[in-house]
Amino acid sequence: MPRGDSGASARRVRLGLGALLALAAMPVPGRAQTLGMRGWAGTTIQAVEMRPLAQVAGGCIEGEACYRPVGEQLSLIGTQDVSLTAWGFGVEGLSATLYMRGRAGMGSDFVWPRSGDHFDALLGYAQWIRSGWTVRLGRQEIRSGLGFASFDGASAGWRVGTWHVEGYGGRSLARGLRDPAYKALEGIEDFLPDQNVYLFGGSARGRVFGVTSTLRYQREILADRSGLAAERASFDAATTLPRVSLAGGIDWDFGRQQPGKSHLTASSPFGGGRWMASVSARRYVPYFSLSTIWGFFEPVAYHEAMARVGWSATTSLGLWASGGWRLYGDTETTTVLRALEDTGWRGEAGAAWSFSPVWTVDGSYRVEWGPGGYLSSGDGSLRWSPSDRYTLAVTGTAFQQIEQYRLGDGRAYGAVFTFDAGLTSRVTFVGGASMIRHSVEGDGVESPWNQARGWSTLRIAIGRDAGRANRMRR
Repeated sequence: MPRGDSGASARRVRLGLGALLALAAMPVPGRAQTLGMRGWAGTTIQAVEMRPLAQVAGGCIEGEACYRPVGEQLSLIGTQDVSLTAWGFGVEGLSATLYMRGRAGMGSDFVWPRSGDHFDALLGYAQWIRSGWTVRLGRQEIRSGLGFASFDGASAGWRVGTWHVEGYGGRSLARGLRDPAYKALEGIEDFLPDQNVYLFGGSARGRVFGVTSTLRYQREILADRSGLAAERASFDAATTLPRVSLAGGIDWDFGRQQPGKSHLTASSPFGGGRWMASVSARRYVPYFSLSTIWGFFEPVAYHEAMARVGWSATTSLGLWASGGWRLYGDTETTTVLRALEDTGWRGEAGAAWSFSPVWTVDGSYRVEWGPGGYLSSGDGSLRWSPSDRYTLAVTGTAFQQIEQYRLGDGRAYGAVFTFDAGLTSRVTFVGGASMIRHSVEGDGVESPWNQARGWSTLRIAIGRDAGRANRMRR
């Protein structure tokens, strides 16, 4: 969606949402109908300690700019989410769904990304379900092996037995953003070119000989048909054999005539169900739209093999460990002294123990090393849940990362406190705070890694459950 169209798009979405709300409020002629609505509203406030960098004199390589953290700034932002589904419009199977978000900065000096974009309609569609058909009209999202595709348009699906066929199309929105007014990347490139982009796709899913598989095709073109933004297909399959479960998938990029991501995982329980083991193979390559220049740089793919084993003698104690090996593709880089490294390793181990009905402790350690980087990190947490409605948890963490985004010879330490409280059957209050401190040796400069954060969300349930209301009427 073009950047200049964001205001007009927001006005159109507001009009559409207003029409749907008006439709929900209208009396229904004819036979008695029960109008219903359910959903939730959530208010979130986040506070983040920021340490902006400023150019200073001295302390750096001569002739180069030197930047150091100067002072502290507290960034505050509030968001309001509302999600509603309404039904009972006089047409069997008809409902309307809205998911809206408002956001605003709260007077801090630091400008939070997208804080100037005060309104988003994340979802807003009418849905009709009848006789195996599902039809949607409006702003919606398709989640698949090809990623998350948001668009303004229509979709129709038909289900019979174990088979499901679907088709969809409309005006594509920026990848990962329903509203493309995103100024943080201005000056680099737009998510989509300054032209309308239209998305079309379809999928077929079914089960044959115990194998569940899905085939999907998706294409995005510029509105004036001057170019192709994307054209891809994916295939996913899964089955369960007597002693092992298999799952895998692959996608194909028609624009570049090459495979994209792929994976295959096999898992099996043994030892009377106390053990679970899995092995997987994966190929990953970053994907870029044909409308950008980034694909020209031929992103390097990697192949990875991983194994994981877990053990649980009882429901209160569990242990697990995993390891993996990664091989990177040829970067086609000319080297003089020695060849570039192309392999990497990683390992992880953890345990969880519920030593009483209300107390649980868990921890894990992770290490990675490979081309250009090394990471060592550990986490441990203690959780207290006196009932299903209340949970408190404290987590400690420590990590060291060398080379890329490095901490140097120092190490970062942190603690996180979280809580989850069900105040009533309809009101939930969750939140927490975290603090990271970086040990620094040398000139006494406070590390830019030091940071404190806080957040809280008040969520209120709205309306009633449609199925429960129907059962009560019977």
